[in-house]
Amino acid sequence: MRKIRFLLILGLFSQISYAQVKPTDDLYKTAKKLDSLIFDIGFNKCDLSHYNSIVSNDLEFYHDKGGITDGKEAFIASIKNNICGGPNKVKRELIPGSMKVYPLYNKDKLYAFIQEGVHEFFEFYGGKWHKGSRAKFTILWMSEDNQWKMKRVLSYDHQ
Repeated sequence: MRKIRFLLILGLFSQISYAQVKPTDDLYKTAKKLDSLIFDIGFNKCDLSHYNSIVSNDLEFYHDKGGITDGKEAFIASIKNNICGGPNKVKRELIPGSMKVYPLYNKDKLYAFIQEGVHEFFEFYGGKWHKGSRAKFTILWMSEDNQWKMKRVLSYDHQ
C-alpha cells in the first residue's frame, strides 16, 4: 500500500513539474514573441518576410470555417492573398491573459511546446474597425534544427 501511494504521489509530481509554464518563464516569453511574429507582424502588418524561418515546411493548419491549409507555401499564400491582398483589412488581437504554454519533453529534453489561447478578429471598413469573430487556437511549436517552427495549428470555436 505504501508503494502504491508513493507511485501516485510521484506521478502527480511529474505532472505538476511539466504543467503549464508561468508568464515569467523563458518558454512563455518565447511563445509570446513567436505569436507576435506570426500575428502582430505577419497577419496584422502583412510583413511575411520571417514566415520562411518560423513556419514548418509540412505545416498543417485546421480551421473550423475555412478547412485545411496544408504546407508552408499554401499557408503563406493564404495570408498574402486573403488577409493582405483582400479588399478589407483584417487584424487579430490576442485576448490578454488567455495564452497558455505547455512544454513537451522527451527524456527531459524540450522538443516542442503547445501554445493555446483565445483571439479576436477585426475588420476595417467604413473608416473604422469592427469586431468580427472570437476563436480559440492551439499551436504545436516544434524544435527543428534548434529553431522553433509552427508545425500544427487548430483554429476553432469561431463565434
